[in-house]
Amino acid sequence: MIRVGAQGAYERIAADMRSIWGDMAIAMLRKRLRDVNADPNALTRRDLEKIVELLRSKTLPSILGEEGAESKAKQYLAWVADSG
Repeated sequence: MIRVGAQGAYERIAADMRSIWGDMAIAMLRKRLRDVNADPNALTRRDLEKIVELLRSKTLPSILGEEGAESKAKQYLAWVADSG
């Protein structure tokens, strides 16, 4: 698979979240970016890992339940790992 970089992984996560929450997904991701003090224009792999952990514990369970949140977080972390 082609490595897409941290920004590409973030965009994949954002697109997937939009399919679940619609336009609210962007606000949710902005909140998590602030929580980890990440610059959206200079994301690192570690920033994304922290964001996914927050999504797993705070955001995703509200819609997907605990098991769904865990599964989705694993998918997102795989995208992050693939980002290089």
